Amino acid sequence: MSANFCYFFDLVKQSFNKVYNFQFPLTSKHPFVSGFIFSYSILSAVSFSIHFSQTSRFSMSKLISNKNFHFSAFHTIHAQPGRCNILSHILLRLLSISLLKVWMQFSGSISVRDMLVFSKIFYFSDCNFSKISALIQLPYFTNATEKSANISNSSDLPFHDPQNNIVPLTPRPPPSKDEVIDSGDDEVVGGENAMSYFRKLSGSTHDFLSGRSNTGQAMQVLAAYSYKDHFSASISIAKKIGSIAFCRYIGASGTEVVEPVESRVYPFFVVYCSRRNNVTMLGVTNDKSEQITAANSALLIRRKFKEYQHNVSFCLAPIYGKEPKWLHFVELVEHYKLQGVNKFFIYIREIGDYDKKMIDSYVKSGEVEIVNIPGTVSDVIAQQLMGVADCLLRSRTYSKWSIFADIDERLIMTDDRMTIDGFMRSITDESIGSVAFPQRWIMKREHIPEKFESDQQIIEKMPTRAWHETTSAALKGHPLCQEQVSCWGKDIVHNEKAIRMLVHEVVEFYPGFRELFLDPSIGYIRHYRDVKMQSWEANNVANLRKFGPFSNTTYPNSIGTKLLKNVLNRLHRVYD
Repeated sequence: MSANFCYFFDLVKQSFNKVYNFQFPLTSKHPFVSGFIFSYSILSAVSFSIHFSQTSRFSMSKLISNKNFHFSAFHTIHAQPGRCNILSHILLRLLSISLLKVWMQFSGSISVRDMLVFSKIFYFSDCNFSKISALIQLPYFTNATEKSANISNSSDLPFHDPQNNIVPLTPRPPPSKDEVIDSGDDEVVGGENAMSYFRKLSGSTHDFLSGRSNTGQAMQVLAAYSYKDHFSASISIAKKIGSIAFCRYIGASGTEVVEPVESRVYPFFVVYCSRRNNVTMLGVTNDKSEQITAANSALLIRRKFKEYQHNVSFCLAPIYGKEPKWLHFVELVEHYKLQGVNKFFIYIREIGDYDKKMIDSYVKSGEVEIVNIPGTVSDVIAQQLMGVADCLLRSRTYSKWSIFADIDERLIMTDDRMTIDGFMRSITDESIGSVAFPQRWIMKREHIPEKFESDQQIIEKMPTRAWHETTSAALKGHPLCQEQVSCWGKDIVHNEKAIRMLVHEVVEFYPGFRELFLDPSIGYIRHYRDVKMQSWEANNVANLRKFGPFSNTTYPNSIGTKLLKNVLNRLHRVYD
């Protein structure tokens, strides 16, 4: 089915969702009752859409964009296979004819291919209402937007109220690539030399990676960065925090230009170095007399921009494992592009050729940069911490804010008129160094398909359309979250205000900065979690219910249509 045809169905769906206030608390499992109400409700809505489209196509668009309407609960009890009734069949056929009429008025024509696919869905569905729901993407229970009892009054919020300050995603002039002048002095933190400040922090930090560290193993440098008042290197060997490391300063001739400087590993996978002049490469070694090699040194990446090149960028946790990633990845990128993000740093430990082809298409367009995680660390958590440490350094001065998340997580604003980019621009409190989004896990009960086959496959299998069973939000301070400070939330981090991060939160800010933990009425994470991986559901479902009841939620319809269209366009461009 063509992308435009899919787009049309979502337009029809949005129009009648906003006009009709469906509230069918179906309790009967009888196929006649469920089939009748499902078919009749859609048919009534489509009949309205036919009349509406005959009146004015512009008016339909205006109605669809009218956010004074709210999506209401509509839950379909699927008919049991083999027990369809005559009335349901008749109503489905009437529905197909009605939808075809609207489609003809919407587009002026219909292709043979669209007709065949359309006929297959509606005439040979055997009352498979789940397929029809996936096609039209009917809402289930609406996403809760009520403010929690403990949320502050709007006058106390450290950002403009999203209800009154919707920031549109508008083109902005490209930022200047001019650089700041190098400082003649070393960085000062908390009133003292930064090297001394970080050395004190390293001595007081609990190192839970100590059992996985390789104390005697030679250093390997993942990347090195040049800032106005210091250098930093990310290393790819798990060294204990506080381990001695020597900064080695290499000039254009390939030789050291000054004496090595003793430093410490702090935070995880990072070595901080004082700034020196005429340096083009930075090396890190265990001993100051150790030979400089290609493995323990790297060209300095310049990060001295006067203006941020991006307001919000994205740091993807290292990709690994055998499950197909192509659909997760294209959905992730297109979702965050709709949120105002247009730069992605993708960390890869292992990936198949089919998935890599999709990622490479974004590399060619300049939206994605790949950072390969070497096989020097086998522990998954250590790999994540390596990626987090490097992306924080890589994004500093380049992007104001960075989203740190996994491939199956979709951070989103609860009021879908607001983008993440717009929300971050609305923050007025300069003390905020990170914004934590609470988790809501969504039960994903099937693997991603091996390969792209058809539009209908994407309509039915794309995670944001296929899965709805959702936990309550995991809120900071809940008794279950004693060891998880932010309760498995994920952060959007101001890259110049954070010093040390773990997977789920910033644990050390520069002096004077703090975390803002969002109430889920403002924003949250739609985490499409594979329930079978490592028996995750069996091991966690009892605790998940302690956060509150499960409910069925949907990805916001207003952007779901655009997301589907963009995903399909990219898939055809890459795999056709």
